[in-house]
Amino acid sequence: MEDDDNKCAHSACNCMVVDNQDYCSEHCEDADDQDIVEIRCDCGHAACQ
Repeated sequence: MEDDDNKCAHSACNCMVVDNQDYCSEHCEDADDQDIVEIRCDCGHAACQ
């Protein structure tokens, strides 16, 4: 489960983040803050395409 420590905190996102970040993008942070439920993440990064 070590890999999950560096995964974006937005549940629909598959992106990895650097150690001091929770989210890979503003999109993911906003979606999580607003409790937006996504079937597929729309952050635009390759891991979520």
